[in-house]
Amino acid sequence: MAPQATSVRVILTGVRSTTHLVYAASWLRTLLGTGVPVEVVVLDVGAGFGHARVDEVQVRHYLPDDPAMTLTTRVLPEHWLVAPGVERVLLSIGAPGTRAWSRLVLAGRGRRPGVVVVDEGLGSFGDVRARREAYRREGGRGPWPAVRAAVVSTGHHVLTGLHWSLYRRAEQGWEVVPEVAEEFRLRVDGSARVPGAAVYLTQPWPDIGVMSERAYLDHLSAVRDACARAGLELLLRPHPSESPSRYQDFALTAGTGPAELDREVTQASVVVGSNSTALLNLAAVHGTRAARVTAPALTPLEVALTERQRTLLDTFLPPPVSVDGLPSALRIQWSDGRA
Repeated sequence: MAPQATSVRVILTGVRSTTHLVYAASWLRTLLGTGVPVEVVVLDVGAGFGHARVDEVQVRHYLPDDPAMTLTTRVLPEHWLVAPGVERVLLSIGAPGTRAWSRLVLAGRGRRPGVVVVDEGLGSFGDVRARREAYRREGGRGPWPAVRAAVVSTGHHVLTGLHWSLYRRAEQGWEVVPEVAEEFRLRVDGSARVPGAAVYLTQPWPDIGVMSERAYLDHLSAVRDACARAGLELLLRPHPSESPSRYQDFALTAGTGPAELDREVTQASVVVGSNSTALLNLAAVHGTRAARVTAPALTPLEVALTERQRTLLDTFLPPPVSVDGLPSALRIQWSDGRA
């Protein structure tokens, strides 16, 4: 923070899920700890993928409630763009919001704002190739995914002043950053379920063309049978972007928010899933016992993982297994939890 600043004005961009708000909240809470008044504008409220729309109620719930912080979610007031004695910070999810950055620079007659980037999830540990493939899975066609990935990656490397991340590399590998992890622990809510349940974290694979809906439901049926052989009831936790109606033939968890913030999930006997941010965070932040299960249709995604993503997953999660190997993996995890 600038030495002469009497307050800080923060422009938050790129929020596409409530989990993004938790990452942002951890940095804002640290900023508030300096004792300087903080004003926050959240842009693009209402954006998101599928059913994962972030509204103003969620913004106000997940960001810090502090008398030293004011919050608006409507527009970027003109007086915010430049003011004497006020430090401007662009707080972005995944990569700097280049439109907001350009507007701040122009208004400040070339004076750049501070730029803080927080995690968007596992994708934050990828590279330009991983971003390109992610944009293609989201529906990008032609050269646009490659161009967009190059622009975003370049902007991230050139503009970012601070990468505020849940994970950092240390001499012995990856470790959890306490200040960020504490925000997740602070937000855990709900009731724990009695032991004996395996919670599967679904992914919107049919929506992005990874596998057909029928193939995915068949895969989940096989997972349910494998859990039963291990003496566990299977509950599905639909991804926030999905409609739960897809899984009408399965038992579901009660909650619908981020899995990492739901005590029913964090304290489940075992949490099962593929290579997902939520599964990683549950194991690394909460110490939840986890099992990774794969399928042939997911092989291209696993091959596409970068070295940083692969080593991060392997640090906190057990090796992936096929559905046939899942009962043994579940028995090991569950028995360890009961010991």
